[in-house]
Amino acid sequence: SHRASPMSCAVATAAGARVAIAAAPRTSRGNRRGGNWSVPPCRGADWPAVLSGGRCPSWFGVRATTGSPSDGAGTTGGKKKRQLELTPVGDDTPEQVLRVSRGTSFEGLKSARREAMKAARDGGGAESIADPDARVAKIEWAFDSLIAQSRDVFTAAVRANPEDPEAHFRLGNFYQTLEQFDDAEGCYRTAATIDSRHIDAMNNLALILQEKGAIDEAEAYYLRCVEVDDQCVDAMFNWATLKLHHRQDLDACRVLINQVVAIQPNLRDHKLVKALRGDDE
Repeated sequence: SHRASPMSCAVATAAGARVAIAAAPRTSRGNRRGGNWSVPPCRGADWPAVLSGGRCPSWFGVRATTGSPSDGAGTTGGKKKRQLELTPVGDDTPEQVLRVSRGTSFEGLKSARREAMKAARDGGGAESIADPDARVAKIEWAFDSLIAQSRDVFTAAVRANPEDPEAHFRLGNFYQTLEQFDDAEGCYRTAATIDSRHIDAMNNLALILQEKGAIDEAEAYYLRCVEVDDQCVDAMFNWATLKLHHRQDLDACRVLINQVVAIQPNLRDHKLVKALRGDDE
């Protein structure tokens, strides 16, 4: 499961309760019944290596390099490279702009981007760029440079086989993890159009639609997921949160959560499940 972007707080442990229980949605990366309930930090795996895996991605191994091989940039061993990786001082390379190192997790990279953006808008950041808009542009350049190779892998797969729903789904996962939800939505729609039984694409699409407020369409996709696979606990869980948060239908929410527990009894005592069932009062 993709375990991508956590839904906003107050969605009862995953999306449904203005009762102040926060949680993460069940997004899919192709391993829908073995997923986590939140996004785990991870290191040491680049995007291409986790095309069909269940781990969250890291930009380790896909870092943009500066300079040419002749000046030692990007080669293994050099003191200059090691210094940049361990202490990214300056404001010239993508790593320096975001103050990250080669071992930074993908979630860490996104966090660094958010912090840099906040500092830029608050008037902080590099003294060499006094204009906040210019600073924001440089931060975006740095972030884009660091993920460029990974993005190219996924877009190349789509170009190579535009009728492959899995290629569109994986590109959608990439965009969703980057919080580029409009792009992700388009990819998931394409995957679901090519393969009307691609429940992972439909589940993730429904999550995005739910966040956008397109509740009827989101619910239709959850229903379709369960019609295709009556064991799809990710869609059931997300549908339950929609029932609670957007429909204020506690009974329907509990019916769905009880189905989740019947399929995966080990989830019975999970705090998110207990909250949606109303067992932790």
